[in-house]
Order: sequence, then C-alpha cells, then structure tokens
Amino acid sequence: MVQLIELNAQENSPFENEPQLLGVYHWSEGLRSMHKHDDRLELNFILSGNGTQVIDGELCNVQAGDVLIHNSGILHDESLMICSQVKAWCIAVANLKLPARPVNELVPKNFSPRIPCQAVAEQLAQLYPLIHIYAEQQGGYQIANALARAVVLIVYKIIQSTALDTTKEKNFIVERVRNYVEEHYAENLSLAELSGLVRSNEFYLSHVFKKVTGYSPQQYILRRRIGKAQCLLIYTSLPLTEISARVGYDDSNYFSRAFKKITGMTPRLYRQKWREISIGSIPSDV
Repeated sequence: MVQLIELNAQENSPFENEPQLLGVYHWSEGLRSMHKHDDRLELNFILSGNGTQVIDGELCNVQAGDVLIHNSGILHDESLMICSQVKAWCIAVANLKLPARPVNELVPKNFSPRIPCQAVAEQLAQLYPLIHIYAEQQGGYQIANALARAVVLIVYKIIQSTALDTTKEKNFIVERVRNYVEEHYAENLSLAELSGLVRSNEFYLSHVFKKVTGYSPQQYILRRRIGKAQCLLIYTSLPLTEISARVGYDDSNYFSRAFKKITGMTPRLYRQKWREISIGSIPSDV
C-alpha cells in the first residue's frame, strides 16, 4: 500500500532573494590557489577523500560528505586538497539573500564554513551531477537552476540544525598582515616590511602566520598572486603579459614558471583546461 504524503504548498521560502545558478564544475583537476569571488557564493560537496583547505585565512579539515561554503568575498585556497586525492563538485550561485544578512552569505560570520552533510550525502551526490547534465543541455538552464536551488535549501536546513559557532579571539597580527597583503600583493612586499607593519620580529611573524594560515607570509603572497592570475585566466580573455603585470610580475616568463610551480601547468594550458571543465561561469573577482 502506498502512503499518501500531504504537502504544505504554502510553506514560505527562507530566502528574500532566491539563489541563481552561475556555474558548476567537478573537482578532478585544476584546484585553485588563494582567491575570492565578490559576485557569488560557492557550495563545494566533497565526494571522496579528505584534506585541508584554507578558508578566510585559517586551516579547515574536511572529509567525504562535507559541504564547504565560500561566502562572497571570502579568500580561500583549494590547493592543499591535491595531495589527498579529494574529489568534489562545486556550484556557484548569485543573488542569495537571507533576512538581515549580506547578499551571498549562507554561513553566518564566526560559524564554521565546513557543513557536515553526511546525512544527506546520497541526495547531494545525485543532485550535483544532474545540475551539470542539465547545464550542458540546450534549454536546460531552468532545470539546472531549480536543482541548484534545491541543493542550497538542503544545505541551509543542515546549517540551521548543525552549524557550529567557531567564535574565538582573532590573531590580530595575522589579520592585519592578511588585510595588508590583500591590498598590496602585486607589489614587492618584504618580510621586513610586514614585520614593521605589526611591530614584530620576522621570526615571530613567520611562525605565527604559518601556524594560523598554513603558509609563510611569502608563500601566502605568492599563492594570492597566482590565485588572482587564475581568476583572470578563467574569467577574462586578457593576454598573459597583461595578467602577469596585474599580479606583480614584470617578466611574463618568470610569471609562467611561478604559475607552473604552484598549479603544475602553464598559464595557457590552465586557461584551456578550465574552459573545458567549467560550465556556465560568468566573470567574478577580476
């Protein structure tokens, strides 16, 4: 006997503005260095593996079944995932608005961006590939968009019930250096300059910065430069020489070598591969 389930068609959406699908891709290669998106929110579903990601300047351990949330404007670095053979899906959405919250903020400030979604992992593992399938089809956007909204709503419900408050005292030395780097990463920043900024010795700054972020100050600057270059390669058609100059390299050949050291491929090949694996992407933080 089939049980009839009565539905409440009058249930209100929790969103003031419904999310709109911008893009979808599968994490199999081309993980990105330090970057951010000012026009979108990302929901990354971990299919398998485990590893570490840097989100908003702090290390975040993840495992299969987790969803990592990248709110708009939050710096994040996926590259540490490579060594752990992590596979994941990502959708990017825009225009999401919750009451009394900024646009494209799904996880409240001071809450962990890692959302444990193991209880709904089977459903998410079906929905993400379907979004990809319909996004590829002519005339399939509306279906892909509806499926993406379903994913956002499922994860939102999990956040409401399980998200953990990670409020803690910020390391103000690291925060000030990170903020300064964000404004000046294309310049020739020295460890001595950064240490002087926070009135600290170079050894102490290097130690505490790496403890919090996983990188030394110079590694962080390099990854931020490469992360910005990745955004420009993906979302614009700018020539490599101009991209090189925008991220602080006068010599485009030196830039290409630095880029390959971080990503494992040349800037030209990286651009080509991302255009092959990404669907529906539109310009972001460029």
